[in-house]
Amino acid sequence: MAYDILKAGNEVVAIKRKYSQEEDETRMRGRFYCNPDDKNLFVCRRAWGAWTMNMGNPWAWCAVGAIALAVCLAAYLLLWVLGV
Repeated sequence: MAYDILKAGNEVVAIKRKYSQEEDETRMRGRFYCNPDDKNLFVCRRAWGAWTMNMGNPWAWCAVGAIALAVCLAAYLLLWVLGV
């Protein structure tokens, strides 16, 4: 979740949520979650205790690209070994 940290000098005065619960739930559409203000890469979904990636985080796109590259490489190597 994204929080605003209010400081007075070097002291933290208050921490408040940037978004209300309703606004936060509208950002979670099905399996996809996109919130550039939320710096977490993985976010816990409200239903079933599952986790999803925050697609607003640039590192999520790197992870998706790495997974896609690994799948393509595995398929290529499998076809090469089978001689197809």
